[in-house]
Amino acid sequence: MITRLSEWFRYDPSRYPLGYNPGLDGLRGTATLSVLAAHLSPTWCPGAFLYMDMFFVMSAYLITSLLLKRWTKTGSVGFGAFYTRRVLRLFPANYAMILCFVVAAYLVLDDDFIWHVIEAAAAATYTSNWTRAFEAPIPGFLSHTWSLAVEEQFYLIWPVLLTFLLRAIGLRMRLVALLAVLALGSAGWRSWLTFHGASMERLYNGTDVRADALLIGCALGIALAMPQVRNNVTLQRTAKMLAAPSLIALLVGGFTMDQHNRAMYAGISLFFTLASACLIAALVLPEQTIPHQVFRSPPLVFLGRICYGLYIWHFPIFMFIMFGFGITHPVAAGLIGVPLTFAAAILSWRFIESPFLKAKDRIPIQGPAHVTRKLVPSPSPGIRWQPREAMPVQSPSQSPNPLRSPQTPAQTVQNLATQTLLDGHTPHPVSPYTADPNQDQKEGGTSHR
Repeated sequence: MITRLSEWFRYDPSRYPLGYNPGLDGLRGTATLSVLAAHLSPTWCPGAFLYMDMFFVMSAYLITSLLLKRWTKTGSVGFGAFYTRRVLRLFPANYAMILCFVVAAYLVLDDDFIWHVIEAAAAATYTSNWTRAFEAPIPGFLSHTWSLAVEEQFYLIWPVLLTFLLRAIGLRMRLVALLAVLALGSAGWRSWLTFHGASMERLYNGTDVRADALLIGCALGIALAMPQVRNNVTLQRTAKMLAAPSLIALLVGGFTMDQHNRAMYAGISLFFTLASACLIAALVLPEQTIPHQVFRSPPLVFLGRICYGLYIWHFPIFMFIMFGFGITHPVAAGLIGVPLTFAAAILSWRFIESPFLKAKDRIPIQGPAHVTRKLVPSPSPGIRWQPREAMPVQSPSQSPNPLRSPQTPAQTVQNLATQTLLDGHTPHPVSPYTADPNQDQKEGGTSHR
């Protein structure tokens, strides 16, 4: 059984167009466990809501890196390919969960079935964050899909906005500065709403008041796409120095902060969002840190691989146990709900997510192989895009890419760890957007959230 499970979750390099970083998977898995604990009993991890902003920062960073990779090769982010890949990655598992919920609600729950259908419709259309923000009278069995809605709305808007910004400004530090200003604007708007009596639901669920975390992740992705930033020794040392304090701050916040404290939305949460960005930056830069060692542990990496399934399934399972069957004690509910959640997540990965991932992998992420662009330093800080004539691209047999070498999966993963290749959602730390056409780009997959 264990051998079969290891086959299901074997590292597949073709699924990671930007390389693989187990540390990000481990961080993602750890945060997901904290969310599960908080949903069983708020007293177990009262500040787990802070980790939702960490998810947003990470997702925005990864998606921005992915879009920039395509842009550097073709001058376009590839809207069709991007949206198709997002749909294939996210929709099937989520819709399977929603369908199971509707059937179970009809069979088990006694209250008005129509409201469960309405809630399912909001989850299916990725608008549930707004139904929560404006306190629609729905049961709440799918309340956790609010974060999926925020991210899906981000996926719809950001590629278009990024294309406009790249054409208007270019990949320059002034673009990073602009995104930082917009992030401060979102935080300021949230603070204004806080002091003017907005409801807690509005402050927690609105896309506009969560935009600061997304914009910070976008700024991080753009900054690290520039060699003069990414390869800066001072930056790498600073990230290494801040890695452990950022992790400690997030851990302390997870066990001490209260999401019902309005001061959180007036400005305190921004501190933890920045700590999340520092931690993620440390994990994707080559300087080795304590968090690298912690989050690369195999159990945490495994949790990260299945965390999408864990997240989408855990809340309805917990809710049915507590309110459908009346098992309200958190320990008892957890003893039943956690194994069921893991079983659902593993089955989701094996029979729903993996088949659609194979379909997604057939969609090219890099654009036409004969087109490439180079980064040309401009007199002012930043990089301008200039076209380069068509150049030959290495065939797989010529490529030095270790992912294509004749190795066992275990050797491949070990090489990935020792060479600090980054996560399926993250570029190589040395040169993800190289101007050298002879340097091979590592292949891999996209952010799953």
